[in-house]
Amino acid sequence: MLRISKNRIILTISTFFLLISVWVFFLVGEKVQHYGDLSKVINYSQVNFAGEKVSFEGKYYYNIEKFEKELSVTRFNMYQFVLYHKREPLYIPYIEKKLKAAGIPDDFKYLAIAESGLRNESLSSAGAGGIWQFIPDTARQYGLQVTDTVDERYNFELATDAAIAYFQKLYKDFHDWTLVAAAYNRGENWLRRALDDQKVASYYDLYMNEETTRYVFRILAIKYLMENKYKIFNKDELWDVFIKPKIHIVEVSDVSDIKDWCQEKKYDYAMVRQLNQWILGNNLPKGDWKIQVLDL
Repeated sequence: MLRISKNRIILTISTFFLLISVWVFFLVGEKVQHYGDLSKVINYSQVNFAGEKVSFEGKYYYNIEKFEKELSVTRFNMYQFVLYHKREPLYIPYIEKKLKAAGIPDDFKYLAIAESGLRNESLSSAGAGGIWQFIPDTARQYGLQVTDTVDERYNFELATDAAIAYFQKLYKDFHDWTLVAAAYNRGENWLRRALDDQKVASYYDLYMNEETTRYVFRILAIKYLMENKYKIFNKDELWDVFIKPKIHIVEVSDVSDIKDWCQEKKYDYAMVRQLNQWILGNNLPKGDWKIQVLDL
């Protein structure tokens, strides 16, 4: 009798764990199907950059693979995507306002994410810096100071103005917003030579290096995921967003010593450096400078 009871107990326990395993399998499987295989829920006819629809048929069949590759890479790099989401309120509303005022399509805000992941301190191995990833020569060409003391590529507001001026110049050259994005990544001279050499007029008809081939599709993937993040992700996956502290602007003509200036004005030195990453040295030369400080 005792042996039978033990066997029954073992059978009951085994059955219980089997049922739990099946339940978990189907629960997780349903979640993976809903959140994992995005290709089943994408409306490909609506995929566009700056109003230019992306074709996925005929000779453009491989655009499906290019788009879904970038979609998967971005979707399943949760650490990075969560940071896109958290940093969005710090930068994107300002970019949206500036783009609208300049008459530039709103989708160009996603270039900032593709370029730097919305990290203002970002510096690439090629020497491109800031949210918009300007190299020093291009930054100077569009009005930014880049010296040993000051690097305005890290002044988000000024760098955004420079990026917008660059977009406007590129549009005058190419008359196509998708080509503007490609030229921003690769350079207008290279892109013009490639278009002329291959005798095509569209980004999607160009044979290019891997980085520029992926670039617009990466932007398309970021756009799709950011616009649909609350349909694709659970809210507890995304966490709360960052909120920029209240600040005010102090205008100065020159500062001989930033540390002494902060002590004299009762400003927190570490926070001044954090809010003004464009100040590289411990002084500011003569000029018209706007320093952000905490509004306490």
